[in-house]
Amino acid sequence: MFNWFRFPFWPIRPIFGFEALLGVLAVLGVIFSVIMLIDCLKRPASKFYNPITHEGKYDKLIWAAGIALSLSFYCVGAIAYFFVIKRAKPENKE
Repeated sequence: MFNWFRFPFWPIRPIFGFEALLGVLAVLGVIFSVIMLIDCLKRPASKFYNPITHEGKYDKLIWAAGIALSLSFYCVGAIAYFFVIKRAKPENKE
């Protein structure tokens, strides 16, 4: 016979367990992605210069789409944007 009243029978494990940590990390990841998406949309297009594309015409659009599409895939786009664009050191054009 199945014991329906095992101790503890109240939901302590889902609140304080590993699932709660994953839930908090997921919410923080979504918040981080939204902040990076807002930064991407507010940043002028001249700050997206890429040495591969040379013109950077669609770089802002590509970064915004990458951040938005990777929102459900562990925020990879937002993390890449943070390190490649946001934290990039400005080049001295002398």
